[in-house]
Amino acid sequence: MNGISFEMHFAGGTHTELVETRFNQPTLGVSLVSIRGKSGGAYTRCGSFQWTSGVRAVCVAFLRHILARRIEGFPAYFQGGKASLPSSLDYALSKEPAWLGEMFGQTPTGACFGRRLFKITNPNRKRPGPVTIAVNHVLIRAEDVRVTLNGQRVESTDGIMKILEVLDTDNARVGGSALLAA
Repeated sequence: MNGISFEMHFAGGTHTELVETRFNQPTLGVSLVSIRGKSGGAYTRCGSFQWTSGVRAVCVAFLRHILARRIEGFPAYFQGGKASLPSSLDYALSKEPAWLGEMFGQTPTGACFGRRLFKITNPNRKRPGPVTIAVNHVLIRAEDVRVTLNGQRVESTDGIMKILEVLDTDNARVGGSALLAA
């Protein structure tokens, strides 16, 4: 175990949105906090992110990572074509925008550590078909991802599923995918 952990703090109800993240990577000596907004504002030493489809996709990936560990047959990955959530995250990982570096830090060589946290099939949709993304379970265990909603820790599978259903608008059935439905 490498000690990496990730916290996602959400606010809201029917319009649940991410408001803060905490990422810890002890082997690199990294402990990062990112706050929703154009800048950290009054929060010093914090990164920032806007509520974009790329950030939403990060949330979906980590929520699926948790649920796949708890629900037999639940896919840890999610996939989509052009303009989908997975495509948005794939694009962000290839372009390495500032929010991604502020959220997950950098490797000793200066590359965005976020690129190592996700496994991607068909990156940049270089061949026909969807892009498929999952959290790299070798680097971060599902048990090391924490979720809060309105200041309260969400530990129940149903609670995590409800947040995922609000965020993952690409899939009518959150547990469903083309492969699972077949």
